[in-house]
Amino acid sequence: MTFKCIIKYIIYLCFPLLSFAQRNIEGRVISGDDRKPLSFANVFISNSTKGQQADDKGRFKLTNVPAGVLDLVVSFIGYETISIKIKADTLRKPLLIMLSPDAIALQGVTVKRLKNGFERYYPLFKEHFLGRTAFSEFCILKNPKALWFSLSDDESELTINADEPLEIENRALGYTIKYDLEEFKYSFSQSYVTYYGFPFFQEMTTKNEKKQQRWHENREKAYFGSPQHFFKSAINHDWANAGYKVYTMYREEKRFFMVPLFPEIKDSLGNIIQHAAKAKKEVDSTDIILSKNSWLHKVPNPKRSPYVQYLHKLPLDENCIFDVKNNLPYLNFENYLYVFYEREFEEPQFADLGKKDAPQVSILTLLEPRTLIESTGHLVNPLAVLFEGRWGIEKMGEFLPIDYEPESF
Repeated sequence: MTFKCIIKYIIYLCFPLLSFAQRNIEGRVISGDDRKPLSFANVFISNSTKGQQADDKGRFKLTNVPAGVLDLVVSFIGYETISIKIKADTLRKPLLIMLSPDAIALQGVTVKRLKNGFERYYPLFKEHFLGRTAFSEFCILKNPKALWFSLSDDESELTINADEPLEIENRALGYTIKYDLEEFKYSFSQSYVTYYGFPFFQEMTTKNEKKQQRWHENREKAYFGSPQHFFKSAINHDWANAGYKVYTMYREEKRFFMVPLFPEIKDSLGNIIQHAAKAKKEVDSTDIILSKNSWLHKVPNPKRSPYVQYLHKLPLDENCIFDVKNNLPYLNFENYLYVFYEREFEEPQFADLGKKDAPQVSILTLLEPRTLIESTGHLVNPLAVLFEGRWGIEKMGEFLPIDYEPESF
């Protein structure tokens, strides 16, 4: 399904609203072609625990929803799934939502599916979607056969879609997640992954008190040190108490030139006492230039990396990464953010050179400037930021709903 399909919708504001004592979202779902109600359509707020099926007349009501801009997702078999940006506290009337029949299905458009795609590429999908962290080991994809795989014409890019919402059990955090996967892409040339979709969380239930306590502890561990925690502490000007140190990072492309392995040496009269070696070595001019800046400190980088990385020695404060407009914080920074989280050590398999007791480190790149940060700490447009390091490897294992609130925050 294309992005254009997702945002195609018609909303009619109608019916007087009786009460908005709480933040509620209510309305009806109908078919766009015959205006008949779509009984038992799925309605939920993406990345939250708030959702339900509409009744037999297509009516729904979500109560006590999170504040801020939300993605209201509506789906029904045979119709295009839509996602609507919405703020519950600004609504004055219920919504009338029209779904259009699935144009791709009606047109009979087919995409060439790889016959052996699952066998070849499911391990890649599992690694980049479920993750490789300790919590990821407890994530189970219940319907992996719903996935299908296709390659671009030049076989440089893999696309993965699903015929139905993915059903994930996170037994470490105590959630089941229905993930309406819109698209998953992997670039072989750049080893680069992008995916997006609409997740809906449901809490698992158990009478086992030890399991309940373990879920509680694991959720807090997943939350603290997460992007949501980081952004929330930023807009509250509370980095220090939250355990973060943040620096500007410069990443420059390496530029090599050749110099003799041993330089020519002359005495005080200018006589050559040692000729330059014929053998030569590569020298990175970018590295030399940056190393001469006393305000910069080199960050270790894999030898095969095409870049060198340096940190500015002075840490940033919270005001350096966002602007405030109309009393709302917008993420906005230059270069890269290098984020230390000092209250949790990196898992050994991800630490540089296998170091023990290494703080978790993440690198942030802003892809779209001026991205709104909600009071909960989540980004209105999560695709506006590229995460590397710790936050780049955290996947379903650490995935929490936006309405999760830790008790000890």
